[in-house]
Amino acid sequence: MDAKLINAKAQHIKVVATDVDGVLTEGFIFIRDDYEEPFGKFNILDGFAIGMARECGLKTVVISGRKSLATEARCHKLGMDLAYTGVSDKKTKMLEIAAELGVELNEIAYIGDDLIDLPAMGIVGLRVAPANAMPDVKLRVDYVSSLRGGDGVLREVVELIVKAQGKYAGFLAKYLA
Repeated sequence: MDAKLINAKAQHIKVVATDVDGVLTEGFIFIRDDYEEPFGKFNILDGFAIGMARECGLKTVVISGRKSLATEARCHKLGMDLAYTGVSDKKTKMLEIAAELGVELNEIAYIGDDLIDLPAMGIVGLRVAPANAMPDVKLRVDYVSSLRGGDGVLREVVELIVKAQGKYAGFLAKYLA
């Protein structure tokens, strides 16, 4: 999609929603012999993006198809606005989130990498995929990140949105003072 169209869509975004496995992580799962998942591996750049989003007036949401205590703990620690794991119907959950946060669907950006994300992506205003997303997903998004899942995709998207909204310079200024 044309950069001007992406920028125009980004100007209206109030909520950034994202999948976890394959977006915030590389998509690998570590499982012990007792079937427990002891930890998750998340990129610190995405963690910083949550704070940037908050300071710039954006809400952040996780919708993961896999139930994960590590994901829930990470989202809680970062202060994300909403975090849902174990969600099989992401479209319905997206509709519920829009109502809960009081936003229109076109005011939501969604980052996803696999087929389970397509129904939710189909109803939001800005659709984004990491560089290593499934081909059928990349064909149906507005923007394909230059980064692979787990490499800071959320950070790239938050920066894209706050720049489009003219808020990035103010955010950056506090680090240059």
